[in-house]
Amino acid sequence: MFRVHCNKCFRHRKTDPAVPFHLTQCRHVICGPCLGQSSLEKNCPLCGRVLKAIQINRDMPTSVANYFEDPLRFQQIYRKISKFQADQRASDNLGFYRQLQQLEQNKRQLEGFCKMEAQLNQKVEEEKRRIAELRTYIAYHENAQRMTRRRRSAGEKFHTPEFQEAWNTSVSTSDKSQSDMPFDSFRRAADLETPSTRRRSFGGDTKGFHL
Repeated sequence: MFRVHCNKCFRHRKTDPAVPFHLTQCRHVICGPCLGQSSLEKNCPLCGRVLKAIQINRDMPTSVANYFEDPLRFQQIYRKISKFQADQRASDNLGFYRQLQQLEQNKRQLEGFCKMEAQLNQKVEEEKRRIAELRTYIAYHENAQRMTRRRRSAGEKFHTPEFQEAWNTSVSTSDKSQSDMPFDSFRRAADLETPSTRRRSFGGDTKGFHL
């Protein structure tokens, strides 16, 4: 501790260790006898401010005791504090710089993903159009196959034994009816037909023609 003395009577603590010394709020050191003389006026005997003092001993608060410590000790503490805070600022700046780098990298990745999404959407649309064309193609050929099967089933119907039997029955009945016609009636009908009428009635159809 530095040399503690009364700022009024200049008494030293080392010479009178039994005398109490006080520190005023206006930062003056006053011994006990001088403080007793000034306590009646309630003002500092040096500057005249309102007198508020605390006794200098080991029980005084740290904020007051620090005034009596070696300044070099505080200088070292301040250097450590300053270095610590400088390192923390540098660490914070480095973290912020890395965050900016990560942000730029994420931005580039996002742009790449957006381009990839656009390409995939384009391919999806192309595949949709291709699928629609294939469906149209398949529907066309399925319809053609159905029409072919219908034609085949209709053709096979005319070649069944039941259809042939019915056809033969109708043909034999027609032949019998024409053979049972009297010769005179057939002759009269033939005499009434003229050549032009015969040509018009024939018309090139040989299905109904019988000898």
